[in-house]
Amino acid sequence: MTKYSFLLLSIALLTAVTSCKTTQKSVATPESQAETADPVRKIPAISREEFDGTWIVKTAERHEVVGDEPVELTFDLTNSRLYGNDGCNVINGTFTLGDENMLQFGSLISTSKECRPEVTDRAVLRALNHTRFYKRTDDRDLSIKFCDRRGWTVMRLVKRMTHLLNGPWKVTAINDTLITGKQPTIVIDIPEAKLSGFAGCNRLVGHIALDETPYGISFVQVAATRKACPDMETEQKLLSVIDKVTGFYPIDDTHIILYQAPELPLITLEKGLQ
Repeated sequence: MTKYSFLLLSIALLTAVTSCKTTQKSVATPESQAETADPVRKIPAISREEFDGTWIVKTAERHEVVGDEPVELTFDLTNSRLYGNDGCNVINGTFTLGDENMLQFGSLISTSKECRPEVTDRAVLRALNHTRFYKRTDDRDLSIKFCDRRGWTVMRLVKRMTHLLNGPWKVTAINDTLITGKQPTIVIDIPEAKLSGFAGCNRLVGHIALDETPYGISFVQVAATRKACPDMETEQKLLSVIDKVTGFYPIDDTHIILYQAPELPLITLEKGLQ
């Protein structure tokens, strides 16, 4: 190997090692202030509050994950506990967050269900055991990567955002048409994967299914009581579209759109029942 090749390799290794070890607290210096004016997009650090919650695992050991169920991890910062699914088995354990993006897992255990050969459950567990640091990878979506002690990326994750849907909602519009009369109400229970509510005349219940995308959600096995009322037009419209929902996007802190596709909004929700 030539000296020039060795120098290039050394620079590459140094870049990889420092890629995850980025201090989240910094002091502005004349040099760093000058960098602020650089048009290159800066990626902000992730807060501890943002770290809390459920993350969808996209890759482990540099390969896309494969599972019989969504591969996801939930971080409980209050108790420093981790739990989730590696695509086949349920896993749980402890973790430690430290300064300068330090992250390490301990006491990881999993169930022992036999998995299909193509399922990447072992790669997920190995990646967690090798993790020493983490770093945010995008300034728009909440996505992060886990790195080993050398700085190599061992896992990539994206935050599941369905927690934004949890709770009671008023239905204010269906198919972009405002509801002028009595508004239906629904309650979305993400932890229990259940839907309930009042469609205008009848009560409805159902189940929630999540996919492998941050904003993906669908309502399945939705059923309503069979009481007859004088005006059921709004209820019939709601029941005709609710099982077509495939995802959502927030408008602001109190309004959310449920859609069939992002360009096909179905239901507009307003937070709360008052």
